[in-house]
Amino acid sequence: MNILKSFRPLAAALLATAAIGAQAQTAASTPAPAAPVPALSIPQVVERLAARGYRDITEIELEDDGHYEVEARDGQGQRVELKVDGRSGELLAQQIKVKR
Repeated sequence: MNILKSFRPLAAALLATAAIGAQAQTAASTPAPAAPVPALSIPQVVERLAARGYRDITEIELEDDGHYEVEARDGQGQRVELKVDGRSGELLAQQIKVKR
């Protein structure tokens, strides 16, 4: 009986180590969160941009962070690159593309 009592602290330590290892393994195998899903579809983005005077939309790309990058022409006919919030449709940035 005395032998079993002397192994109790060792057994407790081994169980604690195993539990920590299992917890770490579970955390490591959890998949990364998916990219934000936009609330607006591409046709909705096109519609909102057209209502703001943009036309000749040639490219729309959904980025990993949930915003759209759009190439279009503004009201003055200049080629622009736009950054549009994929959830609200808010225009986040506009950059005029310079001809080279």
